[in-house]
Amino acid sequence: MKTVLHYLRPRLGIMSVGLLIKFFGTVAELLLPWMLSVILDEAVPAGALGGILFWGGLMVLCAAAALGGNVIANRLACSTSRDVTRRLRHDLFARVMQLSCAQEDAFTTPSLISRLTSDTYNVHQMVDRMQRLGVRAPILLVGGIALTLSLEPVLTLVLIATLPLLGLVVWFVSTRGIRLYTRTQLALDALVRRAQESMAGIRVIHALSKGDYERARFDEANARAVNCDQRAGFLMNVTNPAMNLLLNAGLTVVIVLGAYRVNAGLAQPGSIIAFLSYFTIILNA
Repeated sequence: MKTVLHYLRPRLGIMSVGLLIKFFGTVAELLLPWMLSVILDEAVPAGALGGILFWGGLMVLCAAAALGGNVIANRLACSTSRDVTRRLRHDLFARVMQLSCAQEDAFTTPSLISRLTSDTYNVHQMVDRMQRLGVRAPILLVGGIALTLSLEPVLTLVLIATLPLLGLVVWFVSTRGIRLYTRTQLALDALVRRAQESMAGIRVIHALSKGDYERARFDEANARAVNCDQRAGFLMNVTNPAMNLLLNAGLTVVIVLGAYRVNAGLAQPGSIIAFLSYFTIILNA
């Protein structure tokens, strides 16, 4: 991580601008459900057309600001991750060219190729997502909870009860997924090494009629890589269904309790609708 931070340091200015834009765009997006509740609970019952147009216009402006801010911030994030990855690959290639024969044999050629390609791509993805979600998700989470507390403190208890379950799913998938993807990467390295060795010694393989033997070895390495990738993919594919199950269950409870509170005169319909929007935003964040 220290190495990545070293490459990020020259881009701190651009990153700060992008994160600031992302912050204001996310805040603007977070205000939309609250404005909708004001229209439904205050302007519509009073028949105030001016108020409806005023708050509706503010919603349009906030939606445009959120869209524009997110687009600009995402483009800056993409530019930063691209430049960091380019410099990292260039320096890594230059370092590989300085390795001794013994060092190259210790790393193996397929492993070095993997480090230059897939590993640097993973760094690119990490830097990009860190800038895109690193600011947006916490603001949506904390700001959404604060606004739901001001709208419907009772229904917020349902949200607070759902969050630990979602956190447990994320923790379980993340801890196991890291181990499985590490095994997958090692299996891919072995597969590339097997292919590189076979192609380098193709003349000897043909001369000794070892084609079937080498195909069997490659099939074995290929099957191992596929098995590791399938196990990792199966685990990661559990995340979205589990999230959707918890999200829909929470929304169902909120709708039922919200209906009772509206019938009892303890809540307004606009507040319930806004709460449902915040509930979805928070859990997705």
